[in-house]
Amino acid sequence: MPLPDVAGALNSFQQALAANAITVQRCDLDRDMVVHMDRPNGETRLSYARMAGHTVVALVQFIPCDPVDGEPCFNVGWAVAEAYRGQGRARGAVSASIKEMQNGFNRAGMKAFWVEAIVGEDNVASQRLAEKVLSEPVKKATDSYSGDPIIQYLRRIDGQSEL
Repeated sequence: MPLPDVAGALNSFQQALAANAITVQRCDLDRDMVVHMDRPNGETRLSYARMAGHTVVALVQFIPCDPVDGEPCFNVGWAVAEAYRGQGRARGAVSASIKEMQNGFNRAGMKAFWVEAIVGEDNVASQRLAEKVLSEPVKKATDSYSGDPIIQYLRRIDGQSEL
């Protein structure tokens, strides 16, 4: 899976919202977050957006990936609008979106799932966030699409998980 362009997705999401081209649902636990589910290329994608009025402050996207230990796993990517960077907005949005998924999946009977982040080795800010919210680095590798060095982070989320 190539490194996601979530910054580009944030801009596209903002434009789609402004044009009423997508429908979002207010989240249950964090009322400043909305969620949108779609299936680009036939693959389910959950997009959580932290909103300030009609402005997307941060976008967190989850795409199913290979299961871990027989349990569902979702690759996560995030971006913060330029005007809001450096304020801890990404950490809050990532944590809140995982809590929303945990809440929804628990209601649906799914008791545990994994979250994986693949971060470019040159993206120090995202590495720090992944270490705070998910785990210590699991492994280093080379992205098969770009050839860039990457770092994998992985965390199991269940009913006992505190974020």
